[in-house]
Amino acid sequence: MRSDATQGITIVEVLVAMLVLGIAMGSVMSGLLANTSVNSRVGNKAEAVRITEEKLEGYRQDGDYTTLSTSLPVTETITRKGMNYTVKTTFCPSDKPTTMVCSKTAVYIRVEVTNGNTELYKADTYYTSFGQE
Repeated sequence: MRSDATQGITIVEVLVAMLVLGIAMGSVMSGLLANTSVNSRVGNKAEAVRITEEKLEGYRQDGDYTTLSTSLPVTETITRKGMNYTVKTTFCPSDKPTTMVCSKTAVYIRVEVTNGNTELYKADTYYTSFGQE
């Protein structure tokens, strides 16, 4: 004959199992939430890189470096996938390298993409037109 203590699962055992399961699920959920946050940041940065590439390519194809080298900074808001990105383009910024001269055949361009107060991406480039005077 078996005693009452060995016949089934006690309420204490059920509570301990639930506690262990709760701790394990909490750890899993914490990891999933952290992964989602990282994926979101990476996606936003990738979109900022794409926006920067599109802007720089447009200026490169324009090729009117005389106008660009004397242009004021341009700030615009671009919305992609429900997210607003602020794009600031500066032509021949004052802190550019001294060897990068802005002229009718060359322009130094800086594009900064932000979301709120967070800078997502910044790129500097120098375009020149060889063989033109």
